Amino acid sequence: MAREIAKTYEPQQIEPRWAEYWVKEELYKADANAPGPVFSIVIPPPNVTGSLHIGHMLEHTEIDILTRWHRMMGYNTLYLPGTDHAGISTQRVVVKHLMDQGIDYHKLGREEFEKQVWKWKAEAGSQIRQQMRAIGESCDWSREKFTLSPEMSRVVREVFVRLYEEGLIYRENRLVNWCPVCLTVLSDLEVVHEERQGHLWHIKYPVAGTKEFLVVATTRPETMLGDTAVAVNPKDERCESERRTLRAPRGQKSAVTADEPRDSDHRGRNGGPRVWNGRRENHAGA
Repeated sequence: MAREIAKTYEPQQIEPRWAEYWVKEELYKADANAPGPVFSIVIPPPNVTGSLHIGHMLEHTEIDILTRWHRMMGYNTLYLPGTDHAGISTQRVVVKHLMDQGIDYHKLGREEFEKQVWKWKAEAGSQIRQQMRAIGESCDWSREKFTLSPEMSRVVREVFVRLYEEGLIYRENRLVNWCPVCLTVLSDLEVVHEERQGHLWHIKYPVAGTKEFLVVATTRPETMLGDTAVAVNPKDERCESERRTLRAPRGQKSAVTADEPRDSDHRGRNGGPRVWNGRRENHAGA
């Protein structure tokens, strides 16, 4: 008797079996000694902060298509899978996970907290791996990597030190996003920005030897403690005090300096000079 064919395609009845067969038979395992041209591509490692989303699936599908196309063209192919530690993002996820269980991670101690992070990595990494296998990505799973594994950490240190010695990366003083909870620096991507109604402060700088004032408008009055000069447009009729000396709020002397590119129309209610403190510019009305 002929077998009845289902009226609709049910992928859950077919695809998992074949996906598991492909992995078990190591059909996509790369051979470094195989002849022919080579095509190798590394997956942009997903963060172990959770499961894959539709953006990952789109990217992975495109990578898999490229790999399979080269494989059919006779190339010796390698599609290298792996996951990324995600740094502070993973820490925050684990901290929240512990908080939901009523656990204060500060009280765990460093060693125990690290165990919790590695436990999370094992669970999340396994979920990501299963998702990738479920859609049939043709990876060489025998080469799967994690960016904090010992051999990868060694490579990262080597590369960063080499780039630094060659002058291709450098260290510099910069404004950073400091987290008072994690007690570390966060990247711009990990910061939630919040708009607030600001206030425009008007600071009077006395002109030395006169009763005149030069008014600077700014939303950041705290930087006035480091002011060393006020830049003005020499073509602005209000700048007769050019090259004269001001008394800054702390009592130190500050110079008035000509600045040709300065737009004299860019001003607050009381004028358009800007303040130099060696690290920052406060634009009037900004």
